[in-house]
Amino acid sequence: MVKPGKANAQPQPQNGQRLRILRIGVLLGGKIVEERLIRERTSVTIGQSMKNTFSVPVEGLPLELTLFSMEEGKYHLHFLNKMDGRLSSGDQVTTLDGLKSRGATNHGEYWSTPLSENARGKLSLGDLTILFQFVTEPPRQPKPMLPASVRGTFADRFDPRLSVILGASIILHFAIVIVALKWDVEESDGMADRAYNLTFTQEEYKVDIEQPKPVETVAQNTQGAGSAAVDKKPEKTVPVVKKPEGGGGGRDNKEDVQLQQEENARAMADLLTGEGDNGTSQGDMSKRRPGADLGTQIADVREGGKQVSVGGGAGRGPRGDGDPRVGTGKGPAINGPEGTTTAGGPKEEKAPTGRIQVSDKQTFDDSTLTPDIVLSKIQSAYMAGLKRCYKEYLKKDASARGKVTLSLTVNETGRTTEGNAKGFAGEVDSCISAQMGSWRFPVPKDKDGEATEASFSITLQLVPD
Repeated sequence: MVKPGKANAQPQPQNGQRLRILRIGVLLGGKIVEERLIRERTSVTIGQSMKNTFSVPVEGLPLELTLFSMEEGKYHLHFLNKMDGRLSSGDQVTTLDGLKSRGATNHGEYWSTPLSENARGKLSLGDLTILFQFVTEPPRQPKPMLPASVRGTFADRFDPRLSVILGASIILHFAIVIVALKWDVEESDGMADRAYNLTFTQEEYKVDIEQPKPVETVAQNTQGAGSAAVDKKPEKTVPVVKKPEGGGGGRDNKEDVQLQQEENARAMADLLTGEGDNGTSQGDMSKRRPGADLGTQIADVREGGKQVSVGGGAGRGPRGDGDPRVGTGKGPAINGPEGTTTAGGPKEEKAPTGRIQVSDKQTFDDSTLTPDIVLSKIQSAYMAGLKRCYKEYLKKDASARGKVTLSLTVNETGRTTEGNAKGFAGEVDSCISAQMGSWRFPVPKDKDGEATEASFSITLQLVPD
């Protein structure tokens, strides 16, 4: 690809004279295929690419060649080493080979020589022939236009009937939208909501909240049953939070009620659980605390020489007579080298599951589907089925081991054909062969990217656990 530098600014004509522009003709096989006037003084490219000024599919022509470049307000001709032709400037005619020795500049892939405004020439490359010359720019022809009587006005371009139908349709749609927005129905009054309310009954919960009565005083209970209290302690009063007077309700009243309830509950808890002088409370709750009299109970048991038993107690236990008994059930036991067995008897021996390992893999075709891809798909998707076939046979012969060879062909759609397994027991071979018919793999493709068939052979080693 030959791309010289960008063209410089276009020179302006002086004294009202028209510029000299390039006129280029392209011939293929002696027949002219394109002719063009280059009015803008810019570079002209030729090649096999569609982006060129002249796109010519000729063998030997590069993808893009800048044939004429604008440098310092003057055209320069670029020609390849394998081109033939001649260049004429006035009465002097020079061949391309002569230009190489006189005046032309070598740029490696191409040669460059400046052109005068009277130059003309011919270039040849195989069946391609390029003719060029500088001519005075002709005046531009105005675009053809129809008379005003034929063109008509802008309104004449619309069909009257279609315009009336379109306007009526727009007005009707806007009217529907306005009516829908004005008489919009609430969602709660919709047909679906009414049907739901008639079908299902919503649950209602009623909660009655009773205001607790304020506790003024709480009498102190005596510790001994049937004995009178010797010393009376001063009564402990419970503070009562009075409800503020006034008719102001709302949120403040609810908060006041809640505060009153919490204050009353706190005062009651202090009365029931507060400790006295001897570690007891006025509500006699100290005896109910966990571990309150545990030390005394343990000392009593030690002094009496009693034993703790489960299930005893005057026939009130769950065993009927309430006497403790020694358990008669049998738990797990160790029976020799076989290990732990349950109380119901020895467990049934399970057949070994077996392991399957890859021994060999190969392919017989050159495609994008390699043996590693096939093996990876078998291990991730189909290995469970192979182990199931081997496990069923191990129930009959727990020491069975050996190799099985899988022969398969993957067609143009990725489906497995001609799948066959052999080398192991007949039952295992037939079980695996039946599964291979449903296997799917990526579509194999040849070097040209076309779908093809690929054959594989994979050998697996079957070993019991």
